[in-house]
Amino acid sequence: MESVSARLETVLTLLSAQFRSMPESKLLGRLPDGRSRAAAGHELAGLVALAAQGVEDRERREPPSWRALPFEGPFVVGDQIGVTGHDLLAACERAAVDDEAVVTVWMSPGMGGGRVGCAAVLERVLWAAEGLARVL
Repeated sequence: MESVSARLETVLTLLSAQFRSMPESKLLGRLPDGRSRAAAGHELAGLVALAAQGVEDRERREPPSWRALPFEGPFVVGDQIGVTGHDLLAACERAAVDDEAVVTVWMSPGMGGGRVGCAAVLERVLWAAEGLARVL
């Protein structure tokens, strides 16, 4: 069975490529929930960025000051998904190497908040990424 991180890497790579190849009309086209594809992709990239921040700031005693991912337009959403995905997976890999015990990280308030295992964060992001892939 493929690991959660490998599945997440696969789906984020595919989504990134899909968004990079979409014409403007499709990027601005609406999904069943009313959001544009670009907005939905940016929302996913923002979720991934917050997850990466929670892993990177895992040693803080208090939750970090969460940073929002800026929206730079519909044509950069694919790059944002790719870069934030790479950052998250690299941060989790470093955390696993640095910490011999179970790695606990900060989860952003939008994902439930508090401290959780790194695997729980990856599963939450994977769930969101697979959900977006299904509706594109």
